[in-house]
Parts: sequence; C-alpha cells; structure tokens
Amino acid sequence: MTRRRRPGLDPRGEQLDPLGDLIPAVIRRLPSFEMADPEQVPMVTGVLMAAAMGMDTVAWRDRFGTIEPKEAMVHGFVLWLLADLFDSLVDKPGTIDELMRETFGTMGTLEG
Repeated sequence: MTRRRRPGLDPRGEQLDPLGDLIPAVIRRLPSFEMADPEQVPMVTGVLMAAAMGMDTVAWRDRFGTIEPKEAMVHGFVLWLLADLFDSLVDKPGTIDELMRETFGTMGTLEG
C-alpha cells in the first residue's frame, strides 16, 4: 500500500521550510534550463524569499526597476519548477495546471 503525502510535506512526512528547503530546491534546479541566465538568480531568489516571508512580491521587485527579458524568463522557469515541485509533493502530476484552469474559469464567470 502506497502512503500518499500531504501537500507541503517532504517524502519523510515533515513540514517543508520555505527558506531552508523549498527555495534551495528550486534554485538548484535552475541550471537545468539552458536559457536561465545565472546573473538573474540573486533577484529571483530574492523574490522567492519575499514570498516566503509574506511580502508583496510585486512591490518588492518593483523597487529595483524594470524587469529585463532575461530576468523575466528566469521567473518563468521558477514558476515551472514550483509547479513541478508541488505536483510531486501531492503525488499527482497536473495538479497545478488543474488549479489554474479552475481559477481562470472562475474569473471568467465573475466578469459577466
């Protein structure tokens, strides 16, 4: 019998620490994206840390000026890695995709 993990728990069933577990796990995987510019890693790490600390990430990032295309691309890779990590934690591929579709579907009905 396979034991299912609860969201936010690591394979040992322990709560994940965003600063100690989540952020390093995502940042370590960024080099797997050939187009991820290593010079952008400090900024995307800062955005992740701001989110983990409950800060407004858009306001935090906006203090540093315009987001260049190279940085925007790395933020996209981070989102992809976070979605992949969440899907693996709940042991159900496509969970984030499903949540996003539901969210956007709800937004469409609210406008009318």
